[in-house]
Amino acid sequence: MKIRYIPAGVALLAGAITCLICIMRGYDVTYSLETLLLVLLIFTFIGIKSQQVIINIMHEQQIMEMEKIRRVEFLEAERLRKIQEGEDEEEEEEYDEDSDEREDDDQE
Repeated sequence: MKIRYIPAGVALLAGAITCLICIMRGYDVTYSLETLLLVLLIFTFIGIKSQQVIINIMHEQQIMEMEKIRRVEFLEAERLRKIQEGEDEEEEEEYDEDSDEREDDDQE
């Protein structure tokens, strides 16, 4: 999404509406230009503020998505670690059983 054009788009739309109103009402050219300049400045400022709000919202969404991804990765790593620990415990039990059998053979 191209948000860098928001201030210019808002200002141009407001300027076009101002020009149409001034032409329809038959205002003097000097008065029309002064009004147009004022409207362009005001709506450019409004466009800049709205652009900043949109950027902040997008940034917060990206942060939330990154946190969600990190949380999922952490949970997956924990799950894999538990699986690995379970396999290690099974190997230790098998090793202990083999050692017990050897000791029994040696005692006989």
